[in-house]
Amino acid sequence: MVSKKFMAGITALFCAASVQAAAMPLSSAMSLDQYLTTGQSKSLQIDVNSLLASNGLASASISSGVLTVSGFSSADFDIVGSSVTNVNYSEDRVTTDCNKGKCKVVNDNFHVKQFKNNYSDSTADQMQVIAGGASAIDSADEHTSFDSDSGKIEDTKKRTGSENGGYNRWYNQFIGHYDSLSGDLVVQLNLDSLALNDLVADGILNLSINSILGQFNVTDVRLDFVTQDAVPPAQVPVPTSLLLTGLGLAALATMRRRKA
Repeated sequence: MVSKKFMAGITALFCAASVQAAAMPLSSAMSLDQYLTTGQSKSLQIDVNSLLASNGLASASISSGVLTVSGFSSADFDIVGSSVTNVNYSEDRVTTDCNKGKCKVVNDNFHVKQFKNNYSDSTADQMQVIAGGASAIDSADEHTSFDSDSGKIEDTKKRTGSENGGYNRWYNQFIGHYDSLSGDLVVQLNLDSLALNDLVADGILNLSINSILGQFNVTDVRLDFVTQDAVPPAQVPVPTSLLLTGLGLAALATMRRRKA
């Protein structure tokens, strides 16, 4: 039967000889305001050497990483149609000049010329991110629709009539209808072996951001990565390791004497 001391000795030996690997997640981010249109690209480098050095690590310790690029596609409108409509109507009005409590009711005529324009951005802008041999694309496909109205703007030079006899009044009104595909763009890319080797080699990740279609602003680039590094010897107290090793050897010797 194996004694408890023998098992304790074996455990001590394994504990003393074992080298543990410590995983540490780190992040590096940068803010941008880079505008790209169809066919344009932007090359970037993410240098993590300072971040690694501040944590006592080297680039060779990087084991994996995820690249995230964020942007925003604002609408780029083109006019796609227009029309002009004349709207005429009349309204009764009580005059402010009342004679012996009797106020006069007059009729005012209104002539409104409405200028209507339709604007559209139907392009689903596409952002592509390339790092190493991997790439990913995101499209801005959030549909937005809204109207604008200037209200009735009177052309006072055309006004005719009088306060007590009624007016003829002319107005211009500008109305716009807007439809677009726009919104946030987010591309997330797991580093493949080529990108990881590029990062491990010198602590710098090379990447490119491309506009496949449309236009957008690149706003943020972030690299989240994990390091795997051996625990520094200073973290394992040497006297304790020697003591445990000695106890283990002593346990082995005791077992041998008992068998003899």
